[in-house]
Amino acid sequence: MKFNFDTFKDVANLVKSTERYDLYDMKLDHLTLSMTRMKPKQETRGHDHEGVEEVYFCLDGEGQIQVGEEKVDFKKGDVVTIPPGDFHKVFNPSDSELVFFSIFESYDRDSANYS
Repeated sequence: MKFNFDTFKDVANLVKSTERYDLYDMKLDHLTLSMTRMKPKQETRGHDHEGVEEVYFCLDGEGQIQVGEEKVDFKKGDVVTIPPGDFHKVFNPSDSELVFFSIFESYDRDSANYS
């Protein structure tokens, strides 16, 4: 399957829409492709999940991402890897939307350990 990041929300499923962000997922056999459109001045709740490795790609905007105890800037073009079991959280302190894409081994989102 081929898609463009700009049209991902048209081929994926909207799985969550809150005052903080809109979350779109596409489940493959063993992976989940996920795009988050985070609204200004918002942040994710943060979570970890045992045995699941992730890769985050910043598609648009600027913010920060926390992996474990380290918090780093996260802007368009950046890629951040998240080792299995590491806590991670995304922050958007700006006045603009922050859009990021993640790929991870499929798991039940209800099994994640949210903070």
